[in-house]
Amino acid sequence: AGGIGLFISLIGFENAHFIVHNPATILSFGSLNAITVTFALGLFITAVLVARRIRGALIIGIILTTIMAIPIGRFYGDATAFFGQATVVDWKGVFAHPDFSLVLHLNFIDSLRLAMWPVIFVFLFADMFDSLSTFIGVAEAGNLTDENGEPLNIKESLIVDAFSTAISGLLGTSSGTSYIESATGIEEGGRTGLTAIVAGLLFLPFMFFAPILSVIPALATAPALVLVGVFMMQPAVKINWHQYDDAIPAFLAMILIPFTYSITQGLIWGFLSWTFVKVLTGKSREISPMLWVIDAFSILALLLK
Repeated sequence: AGGIGLFISLIGFENAHFIVHNPATILSFGSLNAITVTFALGLFITAVLVARRIRGALIIGIILTTIMAIPIGRFYGDATAFFGQATVVDWKGVFAHPDFSLVLHLNFIDSLRLAMWPVIFVFLFADMFDSLSTFIGVAEAGNLTDENGEPLNIKESLIVDAFSTAISGLLGTSSGTSYIESATGIEEGGRTGLTAIVAGLLFLPFMFFAPILSVIPALATAPALVLVGVFMMQPAVKINWHQYDDAIPAFLAMILIPFTYSITQGLIWGFLSWTFVKVLTGKSREISPMLWVIDAFSILALLLK
């Protein structure tokens, strides 16, 4: 969960161009301009709302940051006064008809060719590890785990996730899998399936009114993403940092998720390092049969990458 939190925070800083790519240092501070200042103000305001435990603090922060962002650049137009690739506020209208041209537009014959198998396995492993890590991270953030620290109802969750992924392919869209941004809803108090149902129903109108959301710039949602990292880091205090055979694999998983920009890679190296350390320190009995299976899939995923 901690690694995923760092990853989400990094995405937030990047969306606001507070952190940018630097050939010399890989990452560096962007520059002091209207966009980064607005982001910083939005971050501070949202942080105060969260600290005061005001209900809906993240949503309020997004709205207030959007209002502050409107004067930057142009309201009607591309509004890219500071970054050619980063829209500040880009009003695109109210109504747009959804594109259904790819619904059931399938090609099973070509997808079963031997040359496609590695691609299919790569997508399978990526989706499996991303979903599993999301369930683990969100469950820890929301204290939705059992006495063994495992997510509650993980089997049912994975079945629903797999079904959604399959249906998404038939409908011609990207996989409708679980998203780590769910931690935002967890922090706001969501704990049951009713939360997911309400969130899903709220998405439906925007099949036709998606352009309305164009008024919300990336820098307005960035403060919420950064603060989600704070929420997700809380389970890290449960790690026994003095027990190095546990701490080192946990640290590797935590730090490699943002550094590789991949939840999957962080988990893979966390699993493999944990097994390796346990075996060579004479604690192989702590390795469950399921972890051996996960390790095998992890190695296969690395070979196919």
